[in-house]
Amino acid sequence: MSTNSSSAGAPPPKTPAQRRPPATRQERREAARRDQRLASARTVAVNKPGWQSPMALITAAAVVVGLVVVVLASGVLSPKATVGSLISPLRPTPTSLVDPTNPRAIGQANAPVKVEIWSDFQCPACDTFATTIEPNLISQYVATGKAYVVYRDFAFIDRGAADGESQQAAAAARCVGDKFWPFHDYLFENQNKTGENKGTFSAAFLASVADAVHADRSAYDACMANGAADMVAAVKAETAQGTVAGVSQTPTIALNGKLSPGGAMPMSTLGPAIDALIAAASGSPAPAGSPAASASPAGSGSPSPAASPAASTAP
Repeated sequence: MSTNSSSAGAPPPKTPAQRRPPATRQERREAARRDQRLASARTVAVNKPGWQSPMALITAAAVVVGLVVVVLASGVLSPKATVGSLISPLRPTPTSLVDPTNPRAIGQANAPVKVEIWSDFQCPACDTFATTIEPNLISQYVATGKAYVVYRDFAFIDRGAADGESQQAAAAARCVGDKFWPFHDYLFENQNKTGENKGTFSAAFLASVADAVHADRSAYDACMANGAADMVAAVKAETAQGTVAGVSQTPTIALNGKLSPGGAMPMSTLGPAIDALIAAASGSPAPAGSPAASASPAGSGSPSPAASPAASTAP
């Protein structure tokens, strides 16, 4: 006799076709419930929202990866380069554009538009202009021969104290000679973001900037000796000249000698104003939408353009 275990035990379950159809009402109800449970347990296709489709998810992922690459490439998240304890300028002024006859000017002196920037090294709005707007002004108009930019001292935030930070910073920038623009860039990049007249532009700090821009240290020290009296006098004289011209806040921009209202000018305003002057000089019509340069003094009380930082106003 065979001992195969498959012949012993319970018989195999019947298939649905072999099951006896429910005879009573209760059996039919139970069969209906059973069929409902089986149906709900089956895997069925679900209509998902469009944004959950594979193609949409892949596209979204590609966009995110692209944004990450752009941000990383821009250097926004990268730590700024430093020289000692100083932060290096992110967009330094090209020294090849410095006027050899005037170290505080860049570009060609015979350019059709002369842009004068009245500024104080402690002024927060001047910092914003110098680090975000000025580089575009230089690349779009100075490097192309359309504008000649001159830095002007309007040092007033320290209220004219000879040993004040505005006076001493401006004097030091003059004392570095042909290194003025690199010095200018370092001062604004390392400006005290918590306020003015807090000791940031100390003698030691200014000397460290002179070293960072490779100025002639012997000449610099001699120039800064005795409180840089000669250079402070020059700074005060130029500040007084600005006051007579109508400057009352920093930064103030003058185009071909005419002060523009509103303090710092964004490129969306400054660019068309320069274009209008170039067009007027050449006798050709100005580009569409370019405003003529304003002759209104900066101290007229006009509000700053929306894209401009708040200006520092002289008392």
